[in-house]
Amino acid sequence: MAVRGGGLVDHEREFVGVLCTVALAMVLSGCGAPIPREAVPVGWALEVHQPGEWWTQPLIPRSVVVQRCPPPLGWASDPDLNNVTALPPGSDVEYSFAFDDYHCPVGWSEPAREVEFSAGEMATEAGLRRVCSSSGLLMGASWRFLGSQATKRVGDLPGTEDVGLETWEVTTAAFIDDFGTVVSCLVENLGEAGAGAWVELSVGADTTVALGGGACPVQPRNMSRDSDGTLSEYQLRGAGAVRDDGGRVLTEATTLQIGVAGDSVMTSHPVVNGIAIVDAWVVPNATIPFDWDQPLPVEGQIYDADGDLLTTCGG
Repeated sequence: MAVRGGGLVDHEREFVGVLCTVALAMVLSGCGAPIPREAVPVGWALEVHQPGEWWTQPLIPRSVVVQRCPPPLGWASDPDLNNVTALPPGSDVEYSFAFDDYHCPVGWSEPAREVEFSAGEMATEAGLRRVCSSSGLLMGASWRFLGSQATKRVGDLPGTEDVGLETWEVTTAAFIDDFGTVVSCLVENLGEAGAGAWVELSVGADTTVALGGGACPVQPRNMSRDSDGTLSEYQLRGAGAVRDDGGRVLTEATTLQIGVAGDSVMTSHPVVNGIAIVDAWVVPNATIPFDWDQPLPVEGQIYDADGDLLTTCGG
């Protein structure tokens, strides 16, 4: 590059100025070079069908994350992909820059994709396998279908017409593999408002120590609070094992009754091969103080086919 009097000539200054403008625009627009490809550490893999205590091991290497979802130049990520070595399956990475942000769900064998489906498909195994596979975790032959549960609506909950939805179909499906890995697939079809599914993993095998000391297989989510600081409604969704005090999966169980501790409203859900399939939206009868920083406990009773109480959970 030619230099005159220690400075750039006019056309060279213009060229450098254009480069700087382009570089700044790339940063502001979120465009940037991808993170270099990194080798997957030994023993790490995307495959969730792993024997042993897979839930104690990192399954999703950082290299897979940054290749699928590279942070643009100048953006920050949470978790920080410059430091993290692995992410648990199904993690969500948040990228931010200035006043803009976006999320990237990662961690399955394929990227998540949009899928169209009817409410009728949510009632069939074939339909649920197809819909749940859109999460990126493919529900193929290695996953055994346990069943599904449409949402139970308990209490004075608004109907779909009150929120302007012509369709509001919600279902939770459950699958399990040969290693006792349980997938709960949460499917929603809200008509023109959108449709989709996401999945969560849990342990469906016997454990030497009861997880959480007799915890129930699901916990409250999507909670709402009244102006007086009490719980107004909540949701229970998911699939997970029911266990005795020693951590043994109760394969003889057929029913789980569950609700927020201290309330009289208890919803009933099927248990298949020791896995409860739970989906309920509930308005409590009791006045229950609710602090956003303090999770609300749930409690339940687990019964066999004869209606005999096998054990309790939570509380």
